[in-house]
Amino acid sequence: MKFVFLSSLLLIVLSSCGSFKKINVSEIRTAYIEYNPIKAINFGSNIEAKIMVLMNDGTEIDVTNNKKLNLVSKDIIRNGSSKEFKIVKHPTLFSDNTANVSITITDKEQVFQTTDSIRINFKGNMVINARGVSGRNGISQKNRGSRVLLRDGRHAENGTNGVDGQSADNYISNIWREDRFTHIYIKNQRTNLVWRYKTLGEGTITFNLNGGNGGNGGNGGNGGNGRDGSLNEGKYKRPGSGGDGGNGGASGSGGNGGSIQVTIHTNNSQIEPKMLYFTNGGHRGNPGKAGKAGKAGTHITGQTAGRIGKTGITGNSGRNGLDGQAQPINFQDFDSNQFM
Repeated sequence: MKFVFLSSLLLIVLSSCGSFKKINVSEIRTAYIEYNPIKAINFGSNIEAKIMVLMNDGTEIDVTNNKKLNLVSKDIIRNGSSKEFKIVKHPTLFSDNTANVSITITDKEQVFQTTDSIRINFKGNMVINARGVSGRNGISQKNRGSRVLLRDGRHAENGTNGVDGQSADNYISNIWREDRFTHIYIKNQRTNLVWRYKTLGEGTITFNLNGGNGGNGGNGGNGGNGRDGSLNEGKYKRPGSGGDGGNGGASGSGGNGGSIQVTIHTNNSQIEPKMLYFTNGGHRGNPGKAGKAGKAGTHITGQTAGRIGKTGITGNSGRNGLDGQAQPINFQDFDSNQFM
């Protein structure tokens, strides 16, 4: 079964792994996404799918985990190398019912490219993901070794800081029923960006406005060990001192949770028990670990012992984000044409 998908979020590039021995790219007739269109497929839901190619001789081959396959989409993300995909598209029109992807298969100089899509059937649970983006982790540093020419161990570098999670924005939403569908108009009060969802209302409707989590601080590297003292042909070489361990990076703070004000038309008041809200502040990241001190080189009789390096300092902890809130729901009549 095939379809075509397209959207407006972040560009997601998904690559897969596997062998490509049985396929001559020049012999590919088409490629498509195979999935079960009868199962519930809604915005924010997960689906099982695989990427198939149809060869000129009529053979169909599953290339989902083929290293020559590359998928590019703003509408879906893939869960690692599995066959589970998540629809992340934010529709801007109520008529939007597809999630699109570009399929590229490359083998040396040969390239096959096409597009296909997953069709939304508006069944099951819907998730409107407006959470803040989580911060990136800091970079952990390498452990340092002994110097080749000099006696003392190298000092380690400090781990870099984790990035703060982004705060979720504040939204207003109007919800009504029309032509069997629950329509959901949602507007970002900071950017004025508008999303327009619809669903058959069979499952839950979740607004995820959690703050993004802070990134972890990078670990400090361990200090290098000093070289051992020695006596060679009457010439002493002192024992080296250990290098200092690096400091751990600070953890990023969590972003604040967002808030939402929902107004439900009286013609759809029965949908209210199915609505869920998550407005929690993001968690702070873990601080980076302190790097260990390098050991002093072993001294021989008559020599002064080398200095042990200093242990690094554990990184500072960020703060957890503040919780947002879902305002009490308003039930009232309104003209839905203004939100179309």
